[in-house]
Amino acid sequence: MKYTFMISRLSVAAFASMIALSSSARAQEFYSQIVGAISIDLPAESDVIVAFPFKQSAEFRGVLESATENGNVTLTVAADSLTSGAFDSQSGVPTHYVVIETGTQKGTHLDVTSNSASGIVLSGGTSAGLANGDEIAIYPHWTLSSAFPLGVANEDESEPGVRKIEVIVPESASEEGDMIPEGIYYFSGGSWRQVEAGIDAVVDNTVLYPGRALVIRNNDTVGKNALFFGEVIDAPIVIPLSESDQFASDNFIGLNRPLAIALNELGLAPGGVFEETTDPDNPNDLLLVYSLTETGKNKKPVAEYFYYNGAWREASAGASIDRGTDTIQPGMGLAVRKVKVDANPEDANWVNEWSLPQ
Repeated sequence: MKYTFMISRLSVAAFASMIALSSSARAQEFYSQIVGAISIDLPAESDVIVAFPFKQSAEFRGVLESATENGNVTLTVAADSLTSGAFDSQSGVPTHYVVIETGTQKGTHLDVTSNSASGIVLSGGTSAGLANGDEIAIYPHWTLSSAFPLGVANEDESEPGVRKIEVIVPESASEEGDMIPEGIYYFSGGSWRQVEAGIDAVVDNTVLYPGRALVIRNNDTVGKNALFFGEVIDAPIVIPLSESDQFASDNFIGLNRPLAIALNELGLAPGGVFEETTDPDNPNDLLLVYSLTETGKNKKPVAEYFYYNGAWREASAGASIDRGTDTIQPGMGLAVRKVKVDANPEDANWVNEWSLPQ
């Protein structure tokens, strides 16, 4: 993996001029941001499971006045601080999401359904714990076209039936060992297309959701590289994890961070979100790590971590070795395998708190 982290703090004036191009927010404070870029190698005839390490610029920042819940959660901010309809979903597809930046729900991100001049209607979530004074921000979703405007590795397919590069978006959770594609995409004729959607169908606005992993498949006989760029996410992130009473569930996730993070710093265990192991011969929840450099398609994890006796352990290394200093590399896709439960499966929220080293 070639790694370039361009620590560049945008000036207030430069950032203001960028925001001025958007009419989505009428009055807001301008923030200095840190931007970066990562280049990830794509070995020939291989899959790479990746996570988008960055975000786009916020199009609104404000303070919550109130939150109500009547079928949908509605956030109220200062009067006339928004342009009505600026963040509305398009044909049922969300274009923006809210991040709760302070308070008991900090790090939570929820899709925006619609907005008025002072109200933001959300898809999902709960108003419980939200309070007057909580800080919020609204960000545009990454889409295939905004993340890769010229295709991955600038690859524009001339023969869509013989694709060199594919982007595979897996379902967020599936039965253990079975990564089920939610969609398979390729870039051709200057636009993004979807396998089985018709050769003329354009899917540029397909959303790449935060906290989700994706697979880049290089079918070519020549290695390539993918460039990821944007603003650093220097704040808590909430990643939902699902479990099942039918089977162990693999949650394919992306930890959207620009620097390597040790397992001990993940905030995944201990704490109740990740089921700790009591018998190392029969581990409970597992953290699955996939290689960024290993060749081949349909990859298996290169490491399977479980939490036992107060420390992270790796299955092949044995239960006596503390592996808490092992690191998750930037851009690396992961899976959390939640053990099958007997009844009443529930979703849980993993909160990863992290900030740039000073």
